[in-house]
Amino acid sequence: MAIRNPTLESELLSLEAIADRIETALRHSPADETEIVWLEKSRGKSRKRNKQIESRLNHQRTIMVRVFDRRRVGSHRTGFGEIGELENSIRFAIAQSRSREPLPGLLHVPANETPTPEIEGLWDSQIAQLDPQSAERLLRPWAANRGTLDLQWTAAHIVVFNTRGVRRQVAVTASGVEARIGRRPGGGRAASAARSLEGLAIGSVFERAKQRHAAGPEGELVADPQPVVLSPEATAGLCDILNRVAFSAVSYYQGSSFLREHLDVQVFDRAINLRDDATDPAGLPFPFDLEGTAKHPVDMILKGAPKTPALDQRQAAQLGLEATAHAIGGNDARAMNLYLAPGELPEKELLRAAEGGLWIGWLDQVECYEPSRVQIRAHARGVRRIREGKLAEGLPDLIWEDSLLRAFSNLLGVGAEPVVRISHDGVLGGISTPALAIGDTSNFRPLLEEL
Repeated sequence: MAIRNPTLESELLSLEAIADRIETALRHSPADETEIVWLEKSRGKSRKRNKQIESRLNHQRTIMVRVFDRRRVGSHRTGFGEIGELENSIRFAIAQSRSREPLPGLLHVPANETPTPEIEGLWDSQIAQLDPQSAERLLRPWAANRGTLDLQWTAAHIVVFNTRGVRRQVAVTASGVEARIGRRPGGGRAASAARSLEGLAIGSVFERAKQRHAAGPEGELVADPQPVVLSPEATAGLCDILNRVAFSAVSYYQGSSFLREHLDVQVFDRAINLRDDATDPAGLPFPFDLEGTAKHPVDMILKGAPKTPALDQRQAAQLGLEATAHAIGGNDARAMNLYLAPGELPEKELLRAAEGGLWIGWLDQVECYEPSRVQIRAHARGVRRIREGKLAEGLPDLIWEDSLLRAFSNLLGVGAEPVVRISHDGVLGGISTPALAIGDTSNFRPLLEEL
């Protein structure tokens, strides 16, 4: 049943209309330098739970204004896009800047004349035309199957203009799907993401979740150290937390990131190669960051050695490092198009490498409580025993605590088949990761002990 809301009928404001409003606001700005970032999104979600399907759609607008005035920086965020409201936002940002100390160094919004990469397939009309009714029809073929199928989609117009001549704008779509089979221990779970509905392959995701589902009796967890195979989706959860707590501009600037002590030092297995590449069509490409800087491939980890944090142009100048085109708005920068390089081992070979160990299908509630060692805690779901190179009985959901510095330096193998998951914001990018086999660990305990 579609959930209707009278505010959902409004369409995306066109790129031309957005650009006209921003140009007017920039001409009238009294600040020394002004930057306006406009994100206009239509976001929908549809859930099939057993035979019932529910959908919803909403419209989101976020406008970020940043000014440099009298050697001070100020910012303001709003959801109102009329010209008068934009001009008010500029005044609010100037007022904020007056309460701050003058800044040394780079004192203007950035300018970047590098042409953005030519990327095909950013906009899919099928995604853009989805509404609750058509999304329900899309999921209807799986309605007779038990389990849950979650579909999310976004159509967005994104514009970045500033008074130094930056003029970037793009129309972009993205979709993601997650399938879950079974609520008991050993339940199957799988995910995928793409810029088009065709690339999403919903049927393949549902079948992959079914194959991971344990139908037999529940097994018992042993206390001895044992190897672990992480599904591609579980690996993505670890790379995401590593990205946020170690490679973000804020974590590096504040000194909480282990990169402060380990840039260009091999701290992971040499098979760990993590790059950010918003130009690769195999993921969810995007042409520029939210300062308007053209995207390009960046090595974040190369042969186990961290190479750089994510930095916008102002942060890079302050820290004396190279800018990486990773501005996400506000005062932070983050890699949004991560690829963990796949290895050569098919899944069956990874399972053989971890014989007698555990398969983890999904990680929920991943958190880091000691950033200097990337000490993480997560709920491990879809856990199964590995026997004779195959997935065997399901095991209870677990709490897993470990250091990623240890886990990613104790590899038994890297899978050959990556999976793409969508980013948290639903449109700017995604993360592509293969399965990983990790050597013996005993840092598990039943989740029920903490409930």
